[in-house]
Amino acid sequence: MSIAALAVIGRQNNPLFLQTFSSDVGLKFHFIVHASLDVIEEKVKKKSKGEKLEKYLGLLYPTEDFKVYGYITNTLVKMILVISESSTAKDLDIKYFFDKFHQLFLKVTSNPFYETNSKIESPRFASAVESLALKGL
Repeated sequence: MSIAALAVIGRQNNPLFLQTFSSDVGLKFHFIVHASLDVIEEKVKKKSKGEKLEKYLGLLYPTEDFKVYGYITNTLVKMILVISESSTAKDLDIKYFFDKFHQLFLKVTSNPFYETNSKIESPRFASAVESLALKGL
């Protein structure tokens, strides 16, 4: 499987959701996700000078074993995808994946019982994300 982890990070850089699909230690992915926040903020600052911000941020940075991609919503919620270095996924496939992931996020946050900017603990969301990740890129 090429997808190693998925994360949703709130406006104040607080983790809302993190799910791993790899046998690696989960703490490693926490580090990768938080390291990518600096790259996202740099990209957002560069675009904030009057240019329209694209939701899909592209490849944020590669590591030894993984590639990290980013996506940002209109409300500045960040979505991060970590895939294996050996993955041959194209940008178009990753954009499509982020669009589907964003739709799942919108469904769970549209729930009237969801408290804004709080951890996403919905088992339905977690299983939907898992099935999306299993489909792959």
